Amino acid sequence: MRSAKRLAILLAATTLTLLLLVPVLALGDIYLPATVTSFNQAYRGPSGYWGDCGMGTNGCQDTIEIAGCLITSFSMVLDYYDVSLSIPREYSCTATARTGMDPGILNDWLKTHGGYGKCGNDIGSCCLEWTHLPPQISVTQYVNHSENGVDSTAQRTIDSALKQGYPVISGVHWGSHCHGSTAQTEDCHWVVITGKKGSTYTIIDPYNYDTTDPRGVRTTLDRGTFGAYTIDRYVVVKGIVPLSPLAGLRLSVSFEPSGTLRTGAAQVRSISINGGSDMPVLLYIRVVDPHGAVRYAYYGSDSTLHYTKEKHSLYAEPRSFSDGTYVLNESSTAGEDAGRWTWEAWAEEPGNPGRPYGYAVSSYTISAGSSGAANGIAIALTLAIFIAALIYVSMLLRTGN
Repeated sequence: MRSAKRLAILLAATTLTLLLLVPVLALGDIYLPATVTSFNQAYRGPSGYWGDCGMGTNGCQDTIEIAGCLITSFSMVLDYYDVSLSIPREYSCTATARTGMDPGILNDWLKTHGGYGKCGNDIGSCCLEWTHLPPQISVTQYVNHSENGVDSTAQRTIDSALKQGYPVISGVHWGSHCHGSTAQTEDCHWVVITGKKGSTYTIIDPYNYDTTDPRGVRTTLDRGTFGAYTIDRYVVVKGIVPLSPLAGLRLSVSFEPSGTLRTGAAQVRSISINGGSDMPVLLYIRVVDPHGAVRYAYYGSDSTLHYTKEKHSLYAEPRSFSDGTYVLNESSTAGEDAGRWTWEAWAEEPGNPGRPYGYAVSSYTISAGSSGAANGIAIALTLAIFIAALIYVSMLLRTGN
C-alpha cells in the first residue's frame, strides 16, 4: 500500500516538474534570429508579375510560377540578409526600374549576370548557375543520404547552420517520383528551412496555390504544399546574420506584495518591459497553478483579465510597447489554492510565431491554511480560557462547601 502511494506521489511530482519545464524545453527549439520574408512563386499581381515572368535566357520557356521554386527560395534568403538589387527598366520583367528583393527582381538580375545555364536537353538556359549568385552570400551544398527522414550527419549540419543564423535551402521530394510526366526522383521542389520545432523542421514552401497571395506557405517539412517532404540536396546559405528587433528585449514579472501571502490578500501583478522596439509583438502571460495546470491570461472585451487553457496572447492583436512597467491587474488571492503560483512572460514576432523573446518567470506562494490556522488558534485559545474558567468556578464551589 505504501509503495503504491509513493509511486503516485512520484508520478505527480514528475508531471508537475515537466509542466514547469515546458517553457525551458521550448527554448531548446531552433529559430533564426530574424524573420524570413516569404514569397509565392505563383504570385500574379495586377501587373502580371512575378509568376508570369519568363525565366532563364537563350529561349528558355519556363516561368517563375512553373519552375521558379529555387530562385524564389533564394530571394527569400537574400531578403533575410537584407540584400537589395537594382534592375534598369529595359531589363525588368515589368518594364519599370525596380530596386529591392523578390523573385522577379532576382530573376531579372540573374538574366543579366550569367545566372542561368543549360539543363541537359531542355530548350534554352533555364538552370541556376550556383557560382553566379549575388556576392553578398556564399553557398555550400550537401546531400542527405537517408531515403526516409534525415541522416545524422545532415541533421547535425542543418541544426548547426540554423543555430548560427544561416537559413538552409533544400531540394525535396514527396513520393516515388517528382511529377507524373517525369522520371526525376530527387530535388522535385525547393523550400527554405527556417528552424526546428521538436523533431521536425519549419519551412517556407515557395508554392502557394493562391496566386493572388504574394506570400509562400509557412509550414513544416512533413506538411508541405505537395505532401510530406524528404530532403535530398540541401544548401547552407551564409551571409551577414541579421539581428531581430526583439533581440535586446527584457521582460520581468513582479508582484506586490510578493513572497508568501495569506489567502484573500490583495495583490498587484505587473510586467516590466525594457530594451524593446516599436515593433508590434504578441505578448504572452502563462500561469501555472500549484497543481501544474496551465492557463493563459488575456484581456477580454471588458478590459479585465481572463484565463484560458488554450494558448492566447495577452492582447488579441499585436501591440507596440514602450519601456516601462505595466500593471496587469490588481486582484485578491481569495479562492486561489495553497502552494506556489508561477507566472511566465514572453513576446513573439507576429510574422515568426513560436519563438519566445525576453522570457521571464516569477512566482508567489499562498500559505497553506494561513487564515484557517489563525482562526483555529483563536478558537483553541477561547476554548482553553473557557475550560480554565469552568475549573476555577468548580474549585470555588468546592471550597465554599
